Amino acid sequence: MLLNKTVIDEKLIIKKEVVKTFVFDLDGTIVYNGKPVDEKFNQLLLDIKDAGHQIIYATGRSFRDFIPVIPEWSVCQPSVVFGGGLVIANDEIKFQQFIDESYLHEIIDFLEKNHVHYLVDGQSNFYHPSKEHWLYQDIVRLTGKVKAESAHHVICDGAYKILILDFEWLGHFQQYIIDKSLTIKCHFYDKCFDIMPANVNKYNGLSILSLPDPDNIYVFGNDQNDLELMQNLPNSIMLGHHQELSQYAKIQIPYNDDLFTNFKTVVNVILGK
Repeated sequence: MLLNKTVIDEKLIIKKEVVKTFVFDLDGTIVYNGKPVDEKFNQLLLDIKDAGHQIIYATGRSFRDFIPVIPEWSVCQPSVVFGGGLVIANDEIKFQQFIDESYLHEIIDFLEKNHVHYLVDGQSNFYHPSKEHWLYQDIVRLTGKVKAESAHHVICDGAYKILILDFEWLGHFQQYIIDKSLTIKCHFYDKCFDIMPANVNKYNGLSILSLPDPDNIYVFGNDQNDLELMQNLPNSIMLGHHQELSQYAKIQIPYNDDLFTNFKTVVNVILGK
């Protein structure tokens, strides 16, 4: 089903002749199947930039995995990566927060003993166990980078998050973090989850940046790590369907053959085209 201008105008706050900020999640929003941004999405991003508006990326990806999938021209855009653990603007780190070392040692010891697939992501290094998993292969394919010799090399340099790739351990870690300064963000489409510092999320990361009136910010996302953005900002567009996000999203774009057409229509209505 195609969205029309009337529906979009009714659902979103759209002020004419003001600079707007577009906040884009990556995977499942403008990045698909782990591949770089498709040319049609790239052109849409260029249309936003050329019209004088701001683009901010907000992703759970590491900085390492983020750079290869966005258009080269947009590398300098303000960015919230590691799900809010690292905020970069004007080629400077504006904010970063690592997981407490004591938690890291406890969690990694448990993961190793139980032979769980995981990825610990740090400031310059990453580590995963010597087991086959599609994500490990994707990192090498996209970045050409190889893992650190041990998890210790990542921990001593600072780790932003641990990605648990075996979804069946979600319940265990939900119990584990109850009395700790940690939070969990699930990636339901990929059946995995991040463990991060308690106050780290995309909205808190975004709030570090210089932003316009919230009414002039438009958020596009699809999963649990976009929740705080949609809870706190009035103009939110959800890709696919997510139960928690659906309580806050003003517009839904289903995952079907009309996805890009609807996506472009929403952007063009916001732009006043």
